Amino acid sequence: MKATAEQLEQVRAWAAQGIDLNGIQKRLASECGVHLTYMDVRFLLLDNGIEIAAAPEPEKKPEPAAQPAPQADAAAAPSPGAPAGGKPVVTLDELQIPGALLSGKVTFPGGAKGAWLIDNAGRFGWSELTGNPSPEELQAFQFELAQILRRA
Repeated sequence: MKATAEQLEQVRAWAAQGIDLNGIQKRLASECGVHLTYMDVRFLLLDNGIEIAAAPEPEKKPEPAAQPAPQADAAAAPSPGAPAGGKPVVTLDELQIPGALLSGKVTFPGGAKGAWLIDNAGRFGWSELTGNPSPEELQAFQFELAQILRRA
């Protein structure tokens, strides 16, 4: 493609602004009436030594000021319902969920809670799970559940 000097200057300006190949292709079509394929635009830039400038990084918003630390006695007290010692608290239901061989509840140290079950085919599942326990918490849950099942 043979572009006019004005069109090439316009393409250079767009490239200096960090506009990508797709954007240059669209602007050539809409503003100059020149319809080129993506590859043709790429060759146009290469043939004329035009390089696309790096796009400016988006400005980061300043982080909000840190909240003052809670009182020492409040920080030492565990939050209500949170397991002590960093281990999940696993319980076995007295009345099993219908269709389940075994069922129970778990409270993870991170605050997630769930109701688990083992069906009649021996498959494990969650009947409800709120929060997102970490992989370490899930591994600790499996260990605690195995301990309970050995005793049951």
